Amino acid sequence: MEDKIMESEGMEDAPAEKVEAHEEAMLEKAAEPLVYVGPGFRDSLLSTYGIFADGVPEEFKGTVYEKLFVPASKLDAARALLKQKGSYLSVFFAQALKEHAEKKGA
Repeated sequence: MEDKIMESEGMEDAPAEKVEAHEEAMLEKAAEPLVYVGPGFRDSLLSTYGIFADGVPEEFKGTVYEKLFVPASKLDAARALLKQKGSYLSVFFAQALKEHAEKKGA
């Protein structure tokens, strides 16, 4: 069954129930190191599979990049979702690329 697409700020292409589950997991993962599974950028401290022991850095909170931090224990599942076209993580990955390109071009 295909997920319905949510049309709210910053998550136009992400399935609503997946986003809600991801956000709940974000609240629970403070005790565990996070792994950034988004695209890496030379002009940023973000590198793919970078480990962040203290949670999401402040500069990325409230951005699409925040959605690409996953608990280390869920890295395998996150990698599988990134390969799955249309999954919420692959949508966030594409949005992060687009946002970075727009900022760099501005």
